[in-house]
Amino acid sequence: MDNILPTDALPTDQPTDQVTEDPRAKINKQLKESVSTCKQYKRKLIQSWSVNIDYRRGKPFASQSDEDRISVNLDWSLTKQKQALLFSQVPEIRVNHPPQTTSAEFLPWIHNYEQRINDTAVQAGIETALEECLPDCINAAGIGIVLIARETITEDVEVPAIDLSTFMPEEAAQIEASRMLPDGSELPMASVPRVLDSRYRITRVSPADFLWPIDFTGSDFNDAPWLGRTGRMTWPEAMATFKLNEADKQKYCGGEDRNIMDRLNTDAEKDEAETYEVAFDEVFYKERSYDAKSKSFDAIHHLVFLGGSKKPVIDESWKGQQPDPETNLLVGSLRRPLQVLSLTYITDEAIPPSDSAIGRPQVNELNESRTHMVLQRKHSRPVRWFDVNRIDPTIQQALMKGVWQHMIPVQGNGDNIIGEISRSAMPQENFLFDGIIKGDLNEAWQVGQGQVGTDIETKAEVNAVQGNMQTRIARERAKVSKFICIIAEVLGGLLSIYEDPATIGEGFKPSVSRTLVYSILADSTVLLDSGQRIKRLVDFVNFAAKSGYLNVEPVLKEIATLTGLDPNVVIQPPAPKPPAEPNISLRLTGAEDMMNPLLLAFMEKFGITPDPAAIERSKKLIQLAMMPPPGTIMPTPQQPGEVGPDGQPAEPNPMDKVPIPIAPQPGAADISPAPPGAPPPVGDAHPNWSAMPRINERVVNGDRQ
Repeated sequence: MDNILPTDALPTDQPTDQVTEDPRAKINKQLKESVSTCKQYKRKLIQSWSVNIDYRRGKPFASQSDEDRISVNLDWSLTKQKQALLFSQVPEIRVNHPPQTTSAEFLPWIHNYEQRINDTAVQAGIETALEECLPDCINAAGIGIVLIARETITEDVEVPAIDLSTFMPEEAAQIEASRMLPDGSELPMASVPRVLDSRYRITRVSPADFLWPIDFTGSDFNDAPWLGRTGRMTWPEAMATFKLNEADKQKYCGGEDRNIMDRLNTDAEKDEAETYEVAFDEVFYKERSYDAKSKSFDAIHHLVFLGGSKKPVIDESWKGQQPDPETNLLVGSLRRPLQVLSLTYITDEAIPPSDSAIGRPQVNELNESRTHMVLQRKHSRPVRWFDVNRIDPTIQQALMKGVWQHMIPVQGNGDNIIGEISRSAMPQENFLFDGIIKGDLNEAWQVGQGQVGTDIETKAEVNAVQGNMQTRIARERAKVSKFICIIAEVLGGLLSIYEDPATIGEGFKPSVSRTLVYSILADSTVLLDSGQRIKRLVDFVNFAAKSGYLNVEPVLKEIATLTGLDPNVVIQPPAPKPPAEPNISLRLTGAEDMMNPLLLAFMEKFGITPDPAAIERSKKLIQLAMMPPPGTIMPTPQQPGEVGPDGQPAEPNPMDKVPIPIAPQPGAADISPAPPGAPPPVGDAHPNWSAMPRINERVVNGDRQ
């Protein structure tokens, strides 16, 4: 048993000189062949894409020698109109982390991270990329491609190849200064790149430069096994990016094999221009689709082929992803940096036709109809006739040459001497078909009501057609919004691994980016005028200002800006309110209360004591109130014992009675009668009395009210 050879040492029938092909080289070869196949297949698509662009430029005819052909350039106006309906401003990206978005752990950094993505997206050129990408999708090719990347400028620096943190700080400093280890050996050094400058870029990729597996039949290109692009860069950029030297210039410069069939621009003069650019093919593929040993569904590999070279100059895992040291999961962007927008899908066709391609038959028919109208006007010119028996032969020659417009001498009445032959008019149905064609185009493009004036007769039908149009536009606008969110997701993944977490906020970790959700507000890609924006802001302030949760100052500043005012001048914080004065209520029941010094002190403190002049005026008013009206006869006072007018003994006049004050004796109760007219004692004089019950209802004709 001891003499049995191990399994790997057993002899085989295979020759020993056969070399097994490297699996990585096999993958690269397969992808290189796929790229070449895509380039060949793409040429027939580029031909039709170029025609769509020519229609938009107003040059649909291959030759302009026939002056009678008329081009009605509807692709220009329809493309601009639909582009404005789908995108007219960069929306604000919203970042959520459900269900922990509102927890205290995420609040310190979620807003900063969201703001960083919005600012970086604008600086990276997302607006320009979308403005260029949408015409590609609407007019040219039916698809639009965007590349999200981080570009850096680096230099190689020498750093220790071993970790000096394992030594004491003093010993590590000495080793770094002397480049000698404690055992006397030389410190090993390694060359690593150091980033000098970096930037994020969001750029449009021409459909003619797009590379994809031609057997892919899905609508979401993120499911494709690989995607790529053909690019070009100047020689200095290629030297720095791909680590080339001057000896490689002849090999790679001008090595592009493109011709007029590979470009959307059909200007032949550009082929004659000498180029000093380096062409390359860049491919991003899913490692799981080509490598059985891959341990992640999200791992992306990066390849770059220069010119016609078969070996890639870059063959590495994409730097937009990194493994998390804690969980060993990939963090960063889980999507490829190449993202594709398409507004429709044709069964089993990844590249759908554009709106221009779908509407081209109607545009051709309209061009032909307008051409017929021009030809009819050209050949149906005014023609006159004249009576040869009554016009002088000399004048006849001038009339036939068409130069005579003067007085013509005739014999007798000249009404029937010269007349006009009626021209053949364009049939009215030609103009009717013109309107039908435009209605068909509006229906295909979904930028108008469609068939207005032909089939629609009532207001309800108009509203129904407009509702259908808004539904289809809203659906395509949602696709554009999703495309913007995916761009933000890729950009956010790059920020999460390349930016310092401390600058984003406390508690942020790159691993959190795997579960973030990106969104935008509905219809936020459509630009509103200032009046519409002000109305929305005013309605929001009226709705939420009194809730106590609203910070009104930023809203007021935006309203002032939209109004045309300087918010730094017209908006200022409100003045602080003075301290609230105490609310003291005083009730005066008689003159006795005015004799209370504490009450007078309160009245004087709050400034409600009457001044002497007011007291004097009050006395005069009382005297005037007690005086009888003018002309009143006062009765004569009667003496006691006299008989009154009614025969009864006269009562003494109360006014004649003057009470005599009696000094109270010590210890005796005050039993002096109350003076006449004195107010009743405080309290209820008749505690058993009560008010009558109120009538709260009544009965009318048997009904209670």
